Amino acid sequence: MSLPGRVRQLLCLATLAVGALLLQGCSAVKLAYNQVPQLAYWQLNQYLDLSEHQTDRVRSELDLLHQWHRGTMLPRHAELLQQVQLLLPATVSPGQACGIYGDARNQLDAVWAQAEQQLVWLASQLTPAQIRTLQRRQAQSNADWKKQWLDPSPEQRLEQRYKQLLSRAETFYGTLDDAPREALRSILARSSFDPQRTYAERLRRQKDLIQVLERIASDRVHTERSLALLRAYRARFQASPDKAYQHYAQSLEAESCEGFARVHNAMTPAQRLRAVQSIKGYEQDFWLLALQ
Repeated sequence: MSLPGRVRQLLCLATLAVGALLLQGCSAVKLAYNQVPQLAYWQLNQYLDLSEHQTDRVRSELDLLHQWHRGTMLPRHAELLQQVQLLLPATVSPGQACGIYGDARNQLDAVWAQAEQQLVWLASQLTPAQIRTLQRRQAQSNADWKKQWLDPSPEQRLEQRYKQLLSRAETFYGTLDDAPREALRSILARSSFDPQRTYAERLRRQKDLIQVLERIASDRVHTERSLALLRAYRARFQASPDKAYQHYAQSLEAESCEGFARVHNAMTPAQRLRAVQSIKGYEQDFWLLALQ
C-alpha cells in the first residue's frame, strides 16, 4: 500500500520496513533494519526538503523511535510470527488469515500512537514551499502508479499481479506446482481490484493530507488542536468518507484473506514446512535485533 505522502514514515517506517522485508524475503534483515533511521530520513528529506533545524530534530526523533521500536515492537513482531508458524502446517481459514492481518495492523497503530507528538511538531514546522514540494513529489509518485496500474490493459495488469504474488509466495513455499498456481490465477481473475477507484481514493487521501498539513502549519501554538486534526485525518485514511470505497476496501481485504487461505491450502505438507522454517528464521532475527 502506498502511503499518502512520505511524511507519515516518521511514525511507522520501522514497522513497514519489517513488513516489506518479510514480503520480499530479504536475507539481510538485520542489516536493513539497522539502517531504517537513515532510510526514513532520506525519504522525508526527499519529499519535504528539510531545513537544517528540522533535520537535526528529525534525525534525533527517528533514532529515538527506532530505539523504542527495537525494544518494544520487535518482540511483538516475533510473537506474531510465532502465531503464524503454529497456523501454517495445517489448512488455514480466511478468518484465521484476517486475524493475523488485524494483529499486524494493530502493531502499526501502536507505532503511530508512539510518534503522534513528533509528527505534529514536524507538520507545524512545514513552510508553504515544503508543502508544495510534497505536492510535486505526490504528482511524480502518482505518475509512476498510473504507469504501473492504469496504463496497462486489464490482461497485462492481471499478469503483473500474478507474477508479483507468485514471486512472493515462492519466497516462502518454494517453487509452486500446478494446484496453487491455478488457485492463485482463479483468485485474481475474480478480484474486485479496480485501479480507477483505487487511484481516486489515492488522490483524495493526498489532498486531505495537504489540507491537514496546511492547517497545522498555520496554527503552530495549539498542539492539541493539531493532534486532533492529525487523528481525524488518520481515521479518514483508515476508513474513507466515501462509503462505496469503504465497501470496496472491505471486499478487497476479504478477498485477500480468502486468497491466501486457498493458495496455502493447495500447498503440499513439505511446502508448508518450508514456509514455517522461513518464518522461524525471521522470528529469530527479530529476537536478536531486539537485544542489540
